[in-house]
Amino acid sequence: MDSFKEQIIRKENTQKDSTLRFLITFACVALCFAVIMFTIMVMGYLPIAIFISGLIIYGGVHLLQNLNLEYEYIFTNGDLDIDKVIAAKSRKHLATIKVNDATDIGEYKGGDNGNRTVIMASAMNPEITDWFMDVKHPDLGDVRLIFTPDDGMLGVIKTHLPRTIRSKVNVSEKSEDFE
Repeated sequence: MDSFKEQIIRKENTQKDSTLRFLITFACVALCFAVIMFTIMVMGYLPIAIFISGLIIYGGVHLLQNLNLEYEYIFTNGDLDIDKVIAAKSRKHLATIKVNDATDIGEYKGGDNGNRTVIMASAMNPEITDWFMDVKHPDLGDVRLIFTPDDGMLGVIKTHLPRTIRSKVNVSEKSEDFE
């Protein structure tokens, strides 16, 4: 029987994201003001200043939109694909992980990730539990995936985990309606 599950999780804004939004907005306003003042003083021609300011605003809006992130997890027959969706417009494939190659799994509490490649695909929401999965990846080496699966996704992943670590995932029985 084929296993398929898809989940999209929106990344919450962190303090770093809020600070970055403020700095981008402040920089755009300051640049527009400077361009308008410089152009009027030196050239005395306002349409050029308005055009350049429009380009600055367009660039700032583009940068602000790129801070809107979602992560998509697609589980198909033991393979977990992780994609980053940027501003609901573009998609970047982060990795494909074979779940049966996992060496450890559990709730992510933060802290030391060791000497591994870390794939951060988490919602960054303190109200939702983040999980980690350590995997031996053929291209990336030792990988730690930090993600925010729901109970349905965890249930599907659990069925494909190696027996030695399968017991580390506790999922409520009612969420295992995928079988």
